[in-house]
Amino acid sequence: MSKINIFLGGGIELLHGSSSTLKGYRNDVVDPVISQLNSQEHAKHIYVAKDYSDLTRNVVKGEQQKVYNKYIINDAKIAIFIIDGKIGNITKEEVDAAVQTYRKAKHPFAYIYGINISTDNELLNYLKQEGIYYQHFFDQRDLADKIKSDLIIATRKIEKKQYTRLGLLLLVTLLTTGAILSIWNCTYNSTSNTVIESCTAQLYLMRYNDVNVLSGIKVFEDSILSRFKYDDSVLDGNNRVVFPVFTEDTIITTTQPYFRLKLHNKHRNTIVFVEAVLEVDNYVKDTSSPQNTKFQHTYLDITGIDNIIINSQPNDYLLSSFRQSVAYGEIDDRYFFTIDAPEKCCFRMRVKAKSQTGEYLYSNYIYVRYYR
Repeated sequence: MSKINIFLGGGIELLHGSSSTLKGYRNDVVDPVISQLNSQEHAKHIYVAKDYSDLTRNVVKGEQQKVYNKYIINDAKIAIFIIDGKIGNITKEEVDAAVQTYRKAKHPFAYIYGINISTDNELLNYLKQEGIYYQHFFDQRDLADKIKSDLIIATRKIEKKQYTRLGLLLLVTLLTTGAILSIWNCTYNSTSNTVIESCTAQLYLMRYNDVNVLSGIKVFEDSILSRFKYDDSVLDGNNRVVFPVFTEDTIITTTQPYFRLKLHNKHRNTIVFVEAVLEVDNYVKDTSSPQNTKFQHTYLDITGIDNIIINSQPNDYLLSSFRQSVAYGEIDDRYFFTIDAPEKCCFRMRVKAKSQTGEYLYSNYIYVRYYR
């Protein structure tokens, strides 16, 4: 069983809490996830996470940061950083060390998770500029799911690198001894297109008050929520979406619709989904009805929520924040996303999710008529 070292970065209080009752993300999220992965049957690796408290117990004051950076550069295979609101200079230095080391040595794989961060935050601009992996999370359970999924993905990458090294060594050995090689391909990723059995995915239009609940942000004020009409908003008889509108001073205001995915796992094992796309086809530009000057379209951008801009070409749109882990018997309906379009149109869409084993799960189709 091989060891995978993990560096855990973030503020001291954020990781370990500010009191005996507030224990921080290390105790409440990261350690339970690692414990669960380490205790899995047939586990091939053991994860060992270390933060500042583990690395500097016997270090002379003033030398701590050198120890952190040295561990990141020489020992860590994975680096996890948890940010709340803003990034401190020390954490930023550690992120830089991880990113620069990866560019040179292809390790560690860096994952940054943030909460309470606005869309125009300096941190997001920095991460985007440097091309650094970032995921927004809403609560501890959401963070735990994302970390677990990303650790599994990172482990597969680490294994693939190990297999590649072994393959190259074997190739050199065989060539040196004059062996005749047939065409050989060492590929770790599964190419199976099989469908996941005993698990369902239901895609449906969500109500705006649920956006407030799931995001933890008061996106829609109560006074606004009460004025939306939901009579035909979920699905009409033809399985077509008519999303909510409200009228004020004879102006009909529309806001982009939010769709929610409900996963129900009836399989005996936990299913970890590593990616998902929104499949869109049957796109038709709507020219049947004239432009209504009374329509007013508003756009909302929420940090961490996938916003898919639908265009006229058949396409698969990546749902980049989708990282779900569903245990046996569990129903998970916390993932949601929004769509927008530059013109009035009709199309159909469904979610296609891929598990860590390379199997796929498909949701139901929803037919959308989009007004502007």
